[in-house]
Amino acid sequence: MARRETHVTQVTVLKIERPQTLTDIAANHIREAIIRGDFRLGEALTEISLSRFLGISKTPVREALSSLKREGLIQSDSQKGVRVFTLTADQLHQLCTYRFTLESAAVDLALENDAEGLCKCLNDICASMAEARLSGSFDSYLKLDRDFHDAFFEFSGNQFLKEGYKSVSHKVSTLRTYLSRAPLRTDKSYSEHLEIAKSLKSGRHTEAKQVLSEQIDRGSNALDEIMKKDSL
Repeated sequence: MARRETHVTQVTVLKIERPQTLTDIAANHIREAIIRGDFRLGEALTEISLSRFLGISKTPVREALSSLKREGLIQSDSQKGVRVFTLTADQLHQLCTYRFTLESAAVDLALENDAEGLCKCLNDICASMAEARLSGSFDSYLKLDRDFHDAFFEFSGNQFLKEGYKSVSHKVSTLRTYLSRAPLRTDKSYSEHLEIAKSLKSGRHTEAKQVLSEQIDRGSNALDEIMKKDSL
């Protein structure tokens, strides 16, 4: 009896990206509006006004707000539904302590995992920061500031550190917007990012983390400044 040969056809596996739902789109737009300061800290938000703002029905807006509540960007308000988050002085201090704990651990792991890749990435970001400052692009600078700190986690190789930071990263980005509006603040921020990148590249890791600590600690004591700018 003749043997039958089985031929296995090689099939290329295609990675099909799932299209964004209206809920995802709504959440992204509302999130970025909060981070940019378009929606102010403590500002009341309604499904009706947001659906008009986004040009979609209230259902995906309602689902988006539920998602943003889980991220901590939106807080429930028994009187007016929901509002953009606010922090007490103690909560801000706790947030900054948590942030430094995660970022310093991520720096250590990133240096162990891929020091060369991390340093190159940070240097490239600093170069782009310089261009953003020269062109006066505040939004671009803030995005690069966010990328700089995100790089610690991307190169750490630890998904749990990344998830821990992600749980507060949008709040951190929002607060950064308020603290970076003054030109002197941006100058200070830029010089600190340069110093961190240079120190890590030259092996002065303790000095780099000291600058990082001072940068984060300054934000920890800036509640009055944040709320003052928010009222402008």
